Amino acid sequence: MSKQERLAEELDGQQPGGIEGKVYEIRQSGDEWRVYVYAEWITFGGGDSEETVEYRGRSKVLLYMEDVGSLKTGMKLTLSCSLSRPDSADNPGEFDAREYYSHKGIYIVGKDISILECGEDYSRIGDSLFRLRIKSGEITDSVFGETDGSVIKAMLLGDKSGIDRDTKKLFQMNGIAHILAISGVHIAIIGMTLFGVLRRLTGSYMASGIMAISVIVLYGVMTGMASSTVRAMIMMVISVIGQVKGRSPDMLTSAGTASVIQALIDPGIILDAGFQLSFAAVLGMAVPGALMKKLIPTKNKVVSTLVMNLAITLATGPLVIFYYYQFPLYSIFLNLLIVPLVSVIIFVSIVVIAAMLIFPGILQGNEMAVGIGAFPVKLILAIYRQLCEWAMKLPFYSINTGHVSVMMIVVFYMAMVGVLILLVRAKSADCARVRRRMVCLCAAVIMTLCCVCYEVASFDREFRVVFMDVGQGDGILIRSGMGVNILIDGGSSSSNKVGEYVMVPVLKFYGAAHVDYAFVTHGDKDHVSGIQYLLSDTNSGIRIDNLVVPMYGDIENMGELLELAEKRGVNIIYMDGGSQMSCGKDAAKVWLNFLHPSEKTDIKDANDLSAVIRLEYRGYSVLFTGDLGEDGERELISEGGDLSADVLKVGHHGSRYSTSGEFLRAVDPDLAIISAGENNRYGHPHGETLERLDACGADVMSTIDHGAICVEITDGGISVTGYR
Repeated sequence: MSKQERLAEELDGQQPGGIEGKVYEIRQSGDEWRVYVYAEWITFGGGDSEETVEYRGRSKVLLYMEDVGSLKTGMKLTLSCSLSRPDSADNPGEFDAREYYSHKGIYIVGKDISILECGEDYSRIGDSLFRLRIKSGEITDSVFGETDGSVIKAMLLGDKSGIDRDTKKLFQMNGIAHILAISGVHIAIIGMTLFGVLRRLTGSYMASGIMAISVIVLYGVMTGMASSTVRAMIMMVISVIGQVKGRSPDMLTSAGTASVIQALIDPGIILDAGFQLSFAAVLGMAVPGALMKKLIPTKNKVVSTLVMNLAITLATGPLVIFYYYQFPLYSIFLNLLIVPLVSVIIFVSIVVIAAMLIFPGILQGNEMAVGIGAFPVKLILAIYRQLCEWAMKLPFYSINTGHVSVMMIVVFYMAMVGVLILLVRAKSADCARVRRRMVCLCAAVIMTLCCVCYEVASFDREFRVVFMDVGQGDGILIRSGMGVNILIDGGSSSSNKVGEYVMVPVLKFYGAAHVDYAFVTHGDKDHVSGIQYLLSDTNSGIRIDNLVVPMYGDIENMGELLELAEKRGVNIIYMDGGSQMSCGKDAAKVWLNFLHPSEKTDIKDANDLSAVIRLEYRGYSVLFTGDLGEDGERELISEGGDLSADVLKVGHHGSRYSTSGEFLRAVDPDLAIISAGENNRYGHPHGETLERLDACGADVMSTIDHGAICVEITDGGISVTGYR
């Protein structure tokens, strides 16, 4: 794996290359196909100024193809393509494809595929499973409909590519998205049920065990062998072997064996979030679950299930916070209602799909029979959605904690197990030994308080100004140490989903799901499209209290934005030149001075009507200029206001027609930050602008080179870091 990673590091952008290897998996993802290949030979480079790089040795490569044609699992092929590394994240909290695939042992991806040679031999079993998966997916869509069918395909076939986005986000926000992954419930229903039936029919533990294990392995291969699926499969195999041998399986031993086997096959998987969450759930049942059963012994099934749900939540909750920066408060109770019905969904779906596969001629035109079969599943999924929507109307339904450190997670786990052990010991102490019981209880209380104090003290509360990498556009988050969150613009002309894929992750990473003020400098798409998304998507998890717009600015182009704000009940504030706003207390107070435009302006150009905002905090200042051009800069200077700033957000993405020499002399910045998209068609930032910034002595950083740029202001001064 280390050799493969070093090989990938030699790729500079996209380079033409060639591959020889064997296909081991084919999956459909929306309108494209993903073909996974075990490559035996890889080469790339070889241009006029490039050295040819050649690698021999087995390695995984992911190919993106528009059509797979007659390609089949197990086929050997030779192809030419454009090779590159998976995309890395440019912002905190953003999905990092490079890291994600590295955990699966994939460091190189290929596009623009041209197959040169293709062998005739292929895996009959692999191809049959692939076709069964495709056919089952088609049946699922036709029987359950597009929306519910996408959920069933994720739950039963491991196909999450076409899942309904609203349903997925609804489940994620309420902490029940785990039902969309194939796990122990599926394996128990399919494998253990089959094992029990076959055992009664054959009377042989050995024969029924072999058949059940074979079916479950084939099912795992068909669905993509996700880490949670493999874990459940291995644990089931151990359980079956135990029954064959007349011995009882132990949960911790089974889980430990499964983790070692998976890590030996693919060491990178131990860093995979799905792997960690899957085993955390099992450990939650085995460790805190067992301790809590001793604390609360009961024969009531509802209480027992609630206790086990609490144990699993305590075990998985810290990892959920670590990876997703939020905690769904009511997930314990929702899972109590939702998880038992998952078995019904899976069982009914399997029966319906199997019936359609076996008796297509009889059931194809019988809408009543098919409708009756699909009704329980549709009803349960409708109940799921309704429960989630009700939960989201409750206060604090999802707590956005922001990012936490690994040490915070470790301390929580240690304290949790320690406290539970002390409480169990306190309960088991003899009545005559009251002193011992009190010592255990006091120790548990002290450990809990120490853990809480450590966690609270470790939360990141630094004042930050984060210039998000939104591509060609602007998006700035101001996160005060007093818990006030401010946005200045948020949009992109190069990314249609900048709100969903960039702004929401960044806001959640910094614990800023509640935005107090969203300032909009003007109405261009590359400044407002992301904010429009935040206002229109009720399941984004982001709430905006106040929308602040210039009173004499580009109001005409903000019509849609203002309508969305009114519809969502967001307070709209109009500000003009000379207005001032503050938040926080004493030395930590943040001042926002609204400098431009004012009522007396004669400017008509939308860019030159951009709002100009000057932030002051602890004696330092940052100037935000939107898309202000030279005409707007001259008017701003003529008004005689204080424009000096330690940090300047360069106007209009570094356009040659902004950031004039006269304006720079008035601002005199130490640091200039440019937000622009890589290889944008405007040529931003322009060379002349960079020369003027260099002449004024300012250090220049751009999102093109550094990704998101974070400016921290503390008593000790200003520090700046790039995400890349």
